[in-house]
Amino acid sequence: MANLLTIALLGQVLLKPLEVSTTPAGLLWALPISFCIALVYKAIKLDEFRLRLFVREVILLFATIIGFLILVAVIMAIIAHLITL
Repeated sequence: MANLLTIALLGQVLLKPLEVSTTPAGLLWALPISFCIALVYKAIKLDEFRLRLFVREVILLFATIIGFLILVAVIMAIIAHLITL
């Protein structure tokens, strides 16, 4: 019975997803999803698991993803500014 309840609750999450605002604070949702992507990707791709190497690689990939997102945001802001001149 508990499994059926769990499945029903998870189904509701999929039917009505979380509302993320389009404010600048809403962009903070990029941080946990980027961290999760880096964590899972490195967990799959590393040939041998050593904790120190794994943590370093996850942090490096996370910083790369966030850095690229910031770069794209700056470029898009510049383009938007140039278009509105």
